[in-house]
Amino acid sequence: MKGTTVLMQPVGERCNSRCDYCYNFEAFARMREHAPKMTLDTVERVARGLVESDRHLVILTWHGGEPLLRGIQFYKDVIALQGRLMREFPHVQIRNGMQSNLTLLNEEWCEFFAANHFSIGASLDGWASLHNAHRKYSDGRGQFEDTDRGVNLAKKYNILGGFIAVINDQTVRQDPKRFFDFLMGTYPRSEIVPCWGTGSEAIRTDYTITNEQFLEFATKLFDIWWETNDPKNGIRMFHGFMQALLGGQEYTCLFKGNCGDFIGVEANGDVYTCGKFVGITEFRMGNIHNKSISEMLEEETYKNFVSRHIDLPNQCKNCQWGNVCHNGCSYERYLGGQQFAEVSPHCEVWNGLYTHVNRRIEALKDSQASAF
Repeated sequence: MKGTTVLMQPVGERCNSRCDYCYNFEAFARMREHAPKMTLDTVERVARGLVESDRHLVILTWHGGEPLLRGIQFYKDVIALQGRLMREFPHVQIRNGMQSNLTLLNEEWCEFFAANHFSIGASLDGWASLHNAHRKYSDGRGQFEDTDRGVNLAKKYNILGGFIAVINDQTVRQDPKRFFDFLMGTYPRSEIVPCWGTGSEAIRTDYTITNEQFLEFATKLFDIWWETNDPKNGIRMFHGFMQALLGGQEYTCLFKGNCGDFIGVEANGDVYTCGKFVGITEFRMGNIHNKSISEMLEEETYKNFVSRHIDLPNQCKNCQWGNVCHNGCSYERYLGGQQFAEVSPHCEVWNGLYTHVNRRIEALKDSQASAF
């Protein structure tokens, strides 16, 4: 099934959080409350354009900023619109997801999301002191209490799809076992994201971590996960490593090796080659109100972006993990303008993790073989 995931920013960079490490922080500071709100017409042009471009599966991931700020009526109108489109194109599926800090979640939202099969992702870095270290309101108050309440509501209505934990300077000082137990105890499906400066933003701060710190912490987390031997527990990155090394298709965006299935749309209708590059002029393909999606996907901006990820440098071609790592994420290599580093600045991390995971897999195979 040919599909595309679209990162939709219904309120632009508006957010009720002021997370220290947010990659949208500068954009938020620039736009403040003057950012436009996405209209239903914009949503229809995006969805219809993808359907008419032979996408049989369209996944709209509502992002931000904080997408709940757009208000529930907007999403009710979106669902009605999607219903009309799927009746018009019965071979098409349109699904919805959302990434939120959940501080604004209430029973009304939950009933709506449950009735319309939304999968909601939370942003939760750990227990109260760990979460509040870098996730705060504009007045400096930590958000853990409100986010935790939202997580429990989402679990009650069975709409929580997992959560993202940013691995920052505070995380790597913690006991990995305690951190793992918190993740799995909160919800058994989660993802970890390293907090390091990327590309043109690669400036050391008090809260970013080094390659060595993330590799050490992630390796310990993987070993703890491996030893639990519980299929209900999962960290998405680790599942992706296992899937790729066992001959399957890597399903995480980071190592998929194909940037063509994930585009970004700003509130005003500007369309970008990837959700991570939203707001960067060089990767703007046009505006949905004066150019169709099908036109954008045929232009050089899009084709050059996709080919950049497919054409691996010699270092990757000669690496034993090149066919599963695919040189990581393009955003990690972005240097500004149209410039990219040839090789991921985090190559040593991915090489180390793939090597470690593969070693555990091979040891398991050997032990099973010797048992017969």
